[in-house]
Amino acid sequence: MSPLQQINNDNELLFQILSNPCQQGKISQDLSMDYASLGTSHHHPVHVKNPTKKRLPSRVLGRNNIPDKNHEITAIDADEFKLKKIMHRDMERQRRQEMTALYSSLRSLLPLQYVKGKKSVSDHMHEAVNYIKQLQANMNELEIKRDNLKMFSNSSSCGRENGSSDSSIVSQDCVTVSPCHGGVEILINGRYTKEYIPLSRVIQELQKEGLDVVSCVSANVNQNSLHRIQSEVCDMKCINLHALQRKVIDVINIDL
Repeated sequence: MSPLQQINNDNELLFQILSNPCQQGKISQDLSMDYASLGTSHHHPVHVKNPTKKRLPSRVLGRNNIPDKNHEITAIDADEFKLKKIMHRDMERQRRQEMTALYSSLRSLLPLQYVKGKKSVSDHMHEAVNYIKQLQANMNELEIKRDNLKMFSNSSSCGRENGSSDSSIVSQDCVTVSPCHGGVEILINGRYTKEYIPLSRVIQELQKEGLDVVSCVSANVNQNSLHRIQSEVCDMKCINLHALQRKVIDVINIDL
């Protein structure tokens, strides 16, 4: 067979294959198998990318697959916060109940004229302060009256006892101590003694006791000497009138 005839035969065979669809599928299948065997023999697998599948970021994968420790810590902190909040609420409720009981007790101790027409707690507290101040003032007045009564009682009894005693000794009947105009007034009667009464020593003793002497007047009446010493004091509660009278008498008797 000549080369020209061989070429013509090959062209006819190719034309038949192209015109037959079954032959085309078989040839394509053979080519695919040959290509797969060729890839396997070279140990290079072929990866076909799927255009519809997208790769997720690593931070998203880690967020879903790895447990979040910060989330667990946050949950524990939230539980502790709730517990502290509950404890604080209970303590505040107990405190309010105790304060309410104390307010009720205080209101029950106040006289009616102090709480009449006043409903708020602040008004009750203000009136309680006024009531306490009034009680303190009454107590101071009663203490002064009590000391005066004791002083006059002792003076009368000592005067009777000292009627026959030595005339040079000054008794409680000779010295009178009483409150006067925010201070203390001291009256010294020299009718029971013929000696000179040291007024300067008496004034020094008064100054030691915290009294500020503002005046000292002496007079003679029917051959009897009378002395009046007036002094000022910041706080009458700090002055014991009976003890002051005893000290004045002791100072006079020391120098007689």
